[in-house]
Amino acid sequence: MLDAIRKLREQAKKLLEEKKVEMVIGFGEGTELARTTPVFITSPEEVSALTWGPFCANNLVKYLTDYRNLQGNVAVVVKGCDSRSVNRLLTDNQIDRDKVVVLGVPCPGQLDWHLVAATVNPAAKLKGISDDGESFTVKTDAGDYKFDKKESMLHKCLVCENPNPIVSDMTVGKEQPVKNYENRFAEVTALEQLGTEEKSKYWDKQFSRCLRCYACRNVCTVCTCRTCVFDQMQPMWVSKRNNLSENTSFHLIRAFHVAGRCVDCGECDRVCPVDIPLRKLNQKILKDLGDLFDTPTPGSKADLTSPLGEFATGDPEEFM
Repeated sequence: MLDAIRKLREQAKKLLEEKKVEMVIGFGEGTELARTTPVFITSPEEVSALTWGPFCANNLVKYLTDYRNLQGNVAVVVKGCDSRSVNRLLTDNQIDRDKVVVLGVPCPGQLDWHLVAATVNPAAKLKGISDDGESFTVKTDAGDYKFDKKESMLHKCLVCENPNPIVSDMTVGKEQPVKNYENRFAEVTALEQLGTEEKSKYWDKQFSRCLRCYACRNVCTVCTCRTCVFDQMQPMWVSKRNNLSENTSFHLIRAFHVAGRCVDCGECDRVCPVDIPLRKLNQKILKDLGDLFDTPTPGSKADLTSPLGEFATGDPEEFM
């Protein structure tokens, strides 16, 4: 992985030196060993802050909408799942392709930082990480720690469709094989088997914890409305009260607002401070769209229209 980091820094430095971009959005070391943080590089001298590895979970594509009015071009580091967001934003006319340079990095999977933090000495300093095929070895000044991928990666990585970037102007690193450790919709299928009352109890328990912090909305790459429905006062579709009824309305409305556009990057799950499994809601819709319309994951192809945004004579007509 050190080779990938070196090449990533070289490409970023070249882009900045040649004035091809005004900024490079990438990953930098976080305040904890198992965390990284977004960094915004604006000069060649700063590229040493860039890093790469199985702690780079953030989907940085979201920041492209913040800098779309920047006078110059912007480069962004993306994983395979992140690259679907690039396609989706382009289809939604949210970014200008000519102003974005995509630095693609093939991804062998991202470790769940909670598991790593609970295992590694909190005072340890990271020395390096090696990919051993079915496991990662985290090397620190306090010793080496081995993490089995099947047991330690984020769930989205266990069912990854695109370990390699779909969209990339420059690709850094070795291409990764598609390796699914379990059925992609196994968790959704299990929920579908529950009775109506059991499903209600399950989601009531989840939504009762919601803080209405809007972290899931704010991190979502396809939440790009100028004025969000949840910020409107007239009409007030959902009140500001924090109770089970309002929380349920919030999450169901949001799920249907991104239906047909959610790229399954898993960021809503990752950032939720109370661990609500929001990705399951979106995956249920993705599963149904696949079953009904035989459509791939949004963003997995360029110019892929949402099945809910067009009509074909072969569409199912249960709603008519």
